[in-house]
Amino acid sequence: MPLPPHGLRMRIASVTLLLFLPSVLCAADSLDTKPLPGILLDNTAAQLMGPWQPSVHSKPYIGDGYVHSGVPGRDEANVSKTITFRHKLPTSGKYGVYLAYNANGNRAASAPVEIHHADGDAKLKVNQRQAPQGPAVFHRLGEFNFNTDQEAVVAISDKDAQGIVIVDAVLFVPAGEIAKLDAVGKKLVAKKPEPKSEKKDKPEPEVAPAFVRASDADARLLTPAELDQLIDEEAHLTNTTDTVDDETFLRRVTVDVIGRIPTEQERADFLADTNPAKRSLLIDRLLASPEFGTNWGAYWSDVFSYRIPQPELTFLDYQIFQDWMAQQMNEGVGWDEISYRILTATGKVGDNPPAFFVGFHQASTSRLAGETTRIFLGTQIQCAECHDHPFVDIPQERFHQMAAFFVRTSAKLPWNDSAQIIVGSKEAGEHKMPDTNKTMMPAVFAGDELAKGVSDVNRRVTLANWVVSPDNALFAKAYVNRTWERLMDQPFCDPVDEISEEAGFPSLPSVHDAVAGHFKANQYDAKPLFRLILNTKAYQRELDSDDEVVGQLAAAELRKMRGDVIFKNLETAIELPNVKGEQMKPTAEMRFPPPPKSTKDIVNDVFGYDPSLGKQFRPQTMQQAMFLMNNRQLQDQVQAGNKHETKLAKLLKETPDDHQAIQRLYINVLGRAPADKELGIAYEYVQEGASRGEAFEDLLWALLNTAEFTTRK
Repeated sequence: MPLPPHGLRMRIASVTLLLFLPSVLCAADSLDTKPLPGILLDNTAAQLMGPWQPSVHSKPYIGDGYVHSGVPGRDEANVSKTITFRHKLPTSGKYGVYLAYNANGNRAASAPVEIHHADGDAKLKVNQRQAPQGPAVFHRLGEFNFNTDQEAVVAISDKDAQGIVIVDAVLFVPAGEIAKLDAVGKKLVAKKPEPKSEKKDKPEPEVAPAFVRASDADARLLTPAELDQLIDEEAHLTNTTDTVDDETFLRRVTVDVIGRIPTEQERADFLADTNPAKRSLLIDRLLASPEFGTNWGAYWSDVFSYRIPQPELTFLDYQIFQDWMAQQMNEGVGWDEISYRILTATGKVGDNPPAFFVGFHQASTSRLAGETTRIFLGTQIQCAECHDHPFVDIPQERFHQMAAFFVRTSAKLPWNDSAQIIVGSKEAGEHKMPDTNKTMMPAVFAGDELAKGVSDVNRRVTLANWVVSPDNALFAKAYVNRTWERLMDQPFCDPVDEISEEAGFPSLPSVHDAVAGHFKANQYDAKPLFRLILNTKAYQRELDSDDEVVGQLAAAELRKMRGDVIFKNLETAIELPNVKGEQMKPTAEMRFPPPPKSTKDIVNDVFGYDPSLGKQFRPQTMQQAMFLMNNRQLQDQVQAGNKHETKLAKLLKETPDDHQAIQRLYINVLGRAPADKELGIAYEYVQEGASRGEAFEDLLWALLNTAEFTTRK
């Protein structure tokens, strides 16, 4: 059972032993956990993967309830799921680990539990049909060693569980306090609240059903050779560039797939490989790397974030979404399922990261309508909000029918912590056309209207199912257009988020359709799509920098790297640390100061750009030049003196020969060896320098300030 990656922000409840405290009873059959020793993590503090179902049916429980894996026979019970608790414990040592659940005859006879501790991994099976073997609802899993510098992780899944898996909470108790837990546990009882005047209970929050993929019998797989042939035929190529050498290919594909230049060792290993299939094997290794999801999770974060305005008093943090998106892509979750979950998500963003889309847009009907079609369908309808679209056939009614899908969606924003944004539903409300005040019911493009009174989640489920349907050709083509643009730097349709035939004249539509069909045939998994494109001759050709080849898509083109890629390059090239700044203190003028920015944040601010805009909008600014020339932290990493522990200082100690040192420096910074002319000029400069260290500092500084360092070629 794989453990989900680190990164999800969690709400942690720490509880300490309160001596001489009488048993205090909580309402709604919830246990009073204040007397417990140790660290208690409620289920609301865990990372949920899959459609876990909230419940308060069986009592008593911790907090506001628990989650279960689904009733057999229902759709959600057939979808695999995992719930993961993570926490860095305050002191190193041995802890007792407990799982809270309530027993019953329909529970799991063999619930899988995996514990990641200082000595390795422990895999257990818990029979939840039997009462917990511990105080109250707590079942003792065992004692394990944990270190403060490593997260304690407990993951529970429903794989082959033989019944309903119940997860209420996880408790870590220092070994010395286990006796106290046993004593306190005997007093842990729940008491029903006193009867109150009759009052209708609020209905349970509505949750979208589990995603079910619709099949597409017409989708067809492609091979790289077939795609190359199709490109040659449709693009009318009369001349092409040659295939790039291994060194250039390695740098290009490493930057594109995992978002950084290759390391010195990675380059040496690849160039030494004599396997004729080594390029394909390299592509497979890169796609299997966790860095693939990290890189492309950051890309999709940019796609969303550049069009989401910052709300008042709340600073939006996209790391939760990036981590979630990285995991989805690394695990091969289809884009259709990802999109469905984003469009239908409810709950707290910190607990359910896909809810960021609605939550960060503050449930704005107009913004959600425009961004849903722009991002997921490559169709821009926002110009039709106030009037019919001036250039294409998009009437104003179409925009407001889309907006009506979100009219009953709500978002509660806290102060200063976007992870606490809660996406919920309103019980009533319909969308009105501006000026005319005409009621607009939800309807997809040229589709039938929904009836009045349809609930929020049902509206969004209807919309999401239509968006991701195999019959909706725009969905797969929108994703393919973006991927093709990132890898080839020239999309089928420009701008990249406007692919509808109404908006213009797409290039090579048959190639676009064929690649989209391949994407659908692979159940919208990004990795086979990447594998197809990266293995083509079209991707692997030399750059058309002199405009000498004739025909579209004859070769990839130069591209300015994203800000997060440039930071990763600085990490690789000079081991630039990611230092977080100090939090500003509130003042009378600024009651809620912004969160401190890390080195990575600063680099992204300077070099980042909206990936939905064309290459003419990718900035080349004085601020970028000044950062690479003068940034103090970067300058510290360029030092070569004996008292410094920089990568340059270590390289010079390890490599006394100047020719070899220059070659290594080029490889570490630019991902390639210097040309003979470059080596000669650099060697001459080093020999004439006042000192070896200062000369190499100047050379490193110069390489970092080349256009090549920030350009994918």
